[in-house]
Amino acid sequence: MANVCTEGVDTGFVALGYAKVAALGVVQGITELLPISSTAHMRIVPALLGWRDPGSAFSAAMQLAALAAVVSYFWSDIWGLTTGSINAIVKRDFRDKSFRFALGIVVATIPIIVFGLLFKKLLNTCDTPLRGLQVIGISCIVMGVLLVLAQLYCNHTRKAESATMTDFLIVGLA
Repeated sequence: MANVCTEGVDTGFVALGYAKVAALGVVQGITELLPISSTAHMRIVPALLGWRDPGSAFSAAMQLAALAAVVSYFWSDIWGLTTGSINAIVKRDFRDKSFRFALGIVVATIPIIVFGLLFKKLLNTCDTPLRGLQVIGISCIVMGVLLVLAQLYCNHTRKAESATMTDFLIVGLA
């Protein structure tokens, strides 16, 4: 098989062909909105089917496609949140629900940007150990245990309106 690295980025999806890429797109669409890792499934499904790892560039493209689908589906909510936030800024009403939620989204996004930049080389290189099946398996098990513990021990009585910026940062870190 030809080299599947382009400037050090794993572009293994090119060797998969259209049918396999389409199948992985369906897997991404099904798993994206479930409390399971859609990115892990972009690595697990090919391994189970004997296909090569499509690589991190493919995973990033699938995440962008999923983001586009979610944004288009929730466009009216996003538009309302955006216009509500702008109105709140104009009125200097920083307690406004739309403004606080939009700011919370920004705060929750900061950790992934920071960690993405810090680990960019490790995440995007060919044969990165972080795309290994053992790392993915352990991560999925740990996340599953955390979800079970949250379900069992949290009282589920807090409302989104009471979330603090610290809460949003914790969500971003998670």
